[in-house]
Formats: sequence, structure tokens, C-alpha cells
Amino acid sequence: MARAGAPSLEKGLAMSRRSPRAVVLWLGAVVVAITTAALVATDLAALHRRAHSLGSPQAVAVAARDLPLGSSIRRGDITIRSVHRSQLPRGVLSPDAAERRVVAVPVVRGAFVVEGNVAPRRRTGLDGAIPPGMRAVRVVARDALHPPVGTSVDVLVTFESNDGAAAGGAPTVVAARGVLVLGTDDEPAAVEHPTGGGDTGGREGALGVTLLVTEDDAPRLAFAAAAGVVTLALVPPEDAGPMAGR
Repeated sequence: MARAGAPSLEKGLAMSRRSPRAVVLWLGAVVVAITTAALVATDLAALHRRAHSLGSPQAVAVAARDLPLGSSIRRGDITIRSVHRSQLPRGVLSPDAAERRVVAVPVVRGAFVVEGNVAPRRRTGLDGAIPPGMRAVRVVARDALHPPVGTSVDVLVTFESNDGAAAGGAPTVVAARGVLVLGTDDEPAAVEHPTGGGDTGGREGALGVTLLVTEDDAPRLAFAAAAGVVTLALVPPEDAGPMAGR
């Protein structure tokens, strides 16, 4: 029996010799686990404190594309973004509040849509985009380029010979500079001869364009449309009038 128990005794002695190392490794694993848990708990607490300080998330409207003056905001024009309340500008609109509103101040792509960008809900269509002191005037231009809404144009008028003398001898003059395009007709427009001779240019190449102009420009454009041939010239943003950047 003594011989049979000898190997077991030797094995037990061997395990006892290895046990301090095993205990050290086990204790190290416990320390690592406790340290990791403490760090995770600290980070989570810090995140919760930061989230609380930033305020609750809020769903807001962000422009999915450039929104020009006079456009009506549709669902496809905006995206929804969840942002902490403290990180939002004042007056930012929810998607539902922004829909179907008329843009009174242009919004660039990626910007928040705020209350100051849109006209009051009671104002719809182009009247919602006309600031005080400005006028919306429609002119018909022959052989016209098709300026996108939100761009700026010079309005040129070419007079007949008799009218040219009245205009200081210049065959073509600038009736308005850097005015904003609010809208364009979907269909070609009829062109009347300045002297009342009827339709001389047909409907081909004539375009009705609605422009945002000052009170002083409005009479000049009316005279240009009645007495001469109107042409539009697209201008760079640097040459746009003061209202184009609203």
C-alpha cells in the first residue's frame, strides 16, 4: 500500500510547489478584471454626465440641397438629424415645422433650417419671399438663357432707333444689375413687338422670368419690357446685388 500511495504523494507535492504561481496568476486576473470594470464604469459615468450637460437629443431639419430664395420646402429638400439641444442654433426647426414653408433667406446644403430662413406660414408662394422694400417683377426675354432659380442676372434692354436716342444714344442699356431670379416659366412666352406690331419672334426662345428688384428698378424694368427687347445676362455671385445673398 505504501508503494501504491507514493506516486499520489509525489503528485500532491508537485502541485503544492506550483500553487503559488497559480495563485499569483489568478490574483493578477482578478486585479485586471476589477480594474477594467472600474474604468468602464468611470467612462460610462462620464458619458452620462456629458450627455446630461448637452441636453436631450432633438430631431431637426437640415438642408439636403441648396434652398434658394422663394422656393417652397418639400420633404425631399431636408434630412432629419438628431442633435443634442445645447448644440443647436436658436430657432432651429423640426422637419414638420420646416415643410411647406417658403424660403425667405437662402439655406446652403448641410445647414440647419431655422425660423429666420423661412417666411411666416401664412405667406405662401412668391409673396413669402419678397422682403420689405423689394418687388417681384416678371419680364419676358427673347433668345434667353434659362437662369436657375437663385442665380443673379443683369437685365439688358435694346431699344429701337428712336428710343435709342431717348436713352442717350446707346442701343443697349442695363435696366437692372445683379438682380435675383425668383422663378422661370415652364412654357415659352409670347413676345410682343415694342411698338405693338404683334408677335414678331414667335414663342421659340422667349422666356418669362420673375425677378426680385428694388422699388427703383421696378419702373425701369416695366419701361424696358414695354419699349425694348429684353435680354438676360448671367452674372457671377461676386456681382450679385445685395438681396441675392439674403
